[in-house]
Order: sequence, then C-alpha cells, then structure tokens
Amino acid sequence: MLGELDWDRYWTFEIFRRACDPLDFRRYKRDSQRALRRMHPGSVRLLDSTLGLGDHTINLAEEGFTVEACDTSTVARRYAAAAIAEAGLEVPVLDLPWEALGEARRGRYDLVFNDALHWVEEPDALLAALRSFHEALRPGGALVWFFSDAREPEPGAGLRLLEWDWEHMVPERVAWEHSRQGRTVTLTIVAERRPEVIDEHHIYLDRSPDAAPKVSTLTMRRIYRWDWAGIAPLLKEAGFRELRSDVVQNEAKGYSFALNRAFK
Repeated sequence: MLGELDWDRYWTFEIFRRACDPLDFRRYKRDSQRALRRMHPGSVRLLDSTLGLGDHTINLAEEGFTVEACDTSTVARRYAAAAIAEAGLEVPVLDLPWEALGEARRGRYDLVFNDALHWVEEPDALLAALRSFHEALRPGGALVWFFSDAREPEPGAGLRLLEWDWEHMVPERVAWEHSRQGRTVTLTIVAERRPEVIDEHHIYLDRSPDAAPKVSTLTMRRIYRWDWAGIAPLLKEAGFRELRSDVVQNEAKGYSFALNRAFK
C-alpha cells in the first residue's frame, strides 16, 4: 500500500476540511439515528463505538439516547469532545479499543452502535470485536451495524457490490481542495482494485506561504467480504441469538439502506 492507514492523520485533514466546508455532515447521517430511536424508545443506554468526529454521537444524544462513545484516535476524541460540548451535550468520551469493551464495560449497554465493522479485514479480529460487543451488552441488548443487507443473503453479494463500485469509480480524482488563512490542502485519491478489496490511496498536498509543500499519504481499504452471508456466522459464533435487518430511507441523500441489529 502507498501508506498505512493512520486515523490521527486522516482525522487531522478531515478537521481542516470541515473548517472550510459548509456541508452539514450530521444532517446526512441523521436518518439512521431517528430510525433507531423509533425502534428503541424510552430509557436506552447506548455506546457509539465509532465516535470519529462526533456526528453520530451528537445525533444519537439529541434523539434522546443516554450516550457514551469511544475511539482510539486522540485527534478524533479531542475534536469530538469539543463538538459535543458546543452542542450543549454531556457524553463521556472513552479511549477504548473494541476488543477491550467487554471487560471494561461488561453488561452496561442496551445498544452498541457501530458503522465501521466492514473496515475490519481479518475474521479473527472481527470475531474478537463482536465477542467484546456481546459482553458489553445487557441481556436483550443489541449491536447495531451497517453495510450488510439481509435483502441479499446469498454468498458473493459483497463482491457484486465491489464490481459495481469499481465500475462507477473514477480511479484517480481530486476529492477536495480547500484554502484557509493562506493554507491550501488538496486531497487526491488513487483507487487500486484487488480481488476482494479496493484500496483508496489518499495523497494530501499541504501548501502554506511560509513553508515548503508537504505531501502526506495513507491508504483506506474498502473491504467487501462482510455481506450478510459473511458476517452472520461470526455474529452467531460471538453469541448473538437473533439477527434483524430493517430497510431505512436516507431522505437527505435519496436512497434506502439496511439498519441491522444482532440481539444478545
């Protein structure tokens, strides 16, 4: 790969982008949180295990969940904590990896929210995370995840999506360019197809008038193996007893997606 995935580096550049871009990121993610709240009314303690810059976390708290959140990126936690405070909310932000949640927060949550399970490439690592989530849930609680879709339960659905994505992908493109206070950052993404993944190589060109141009790189790997047929056996092995998949409409973007739950 061109550069290993460094989440601190990725979030640092995303924070710069957000300082320049007026796009309402929370609006485009809110439909899944509203749908989840309709499914789970009342007093519900939820862990957002994919804090990132706090978009889902803030939306979930505003929908009335009692929220805690975790992320291993120092940059993400710092930014998200400030965004949470600015929104007038109180959400504990934890530095915990997924595989440690079961021991650290055993039986604490009604829901564990995760929108990044499909970023885990190796089955053993994913199984360890799923077992940890299972332990962190109360009896009857549920893990909430995305990407998989029970409407396409047959093996190979993920690889068909890979084919579609690659066919509609521009292999080399300028993803964004923004300037702020004399500094300009340009992100170029170069996509590379492999048998079961697509590597997106991020190349950041960072220019300031008082410094030499700097190039930073990282690679984000799109993993397609965790379709319904791929992940369902691992969820069962981790101890989950019932899997559900509900179709939710993203009104802001105009498409439907699967909101999945695995119950303890």
